[in-house]
Amino acid sequence: MTSNFAPRSVAWIAVVALAAGWTGKSLTTPEPPAQAERPSGPRPLGSNVPMPQAERLHDRATVAPLPSRGRNPFVYGARSAARPSGSSRDTAMMAAPAPAPAPVVTEPPTPVLRLTGIASSLEDGMAALTAIVTVNGAMSFVKPGAQLTGGYTVLRVDETSVVLVDASGVTQTLRLP
Repeated sequence: MTSNFAPRSVAWIAVVALAAGWTGKSLTTPEPPAQAERPSGPRPLGSNVPMPQAERLHDRATVAPLPSRGRNPFVYGARSAARPSGSSRDTAMMAAPAPAPAPVVTEPPTPVLRLTGIASSLEDGMAALTAIVTVNGAMSFVKPGAQLTGGYTVLRVDETSVVLVDASGVTQTLRLP
């Protein structure tokens, strides 16, 4: 069954359908409840009658908190204690205190030494070499006989290297990169 409607008829049908839907919705939807009458202005001093907002806040504050354990993957509960077994060997091992770990003697870290440059200057008509040494990030200008951090003494400064000796007599040569 095919019907041909004029455009004017289609427009009237659409308007009637929209109007019926709008009025039908307003008839079936209940009106929102009216808010309780609240006295305007501040509450009189000495009045024990709480305000509606305060009552709701008080109710929220007294509600029991959510359980601490649940499906939250970022919250872990305490581990349960291991149940002792019936064997006497296990009981004796649990009763004996664990031995205290031996104190670990650590040596202080050795300083990081790097030769970053060699400078030359004229002193009494002769070329005097000064080494630019970086000790743990701090730059030092040193000549033979100078003391460095960590107990190192400069023995010799050459055009491309520096020879150092530590407090125990071990020598170390730093070269330019």
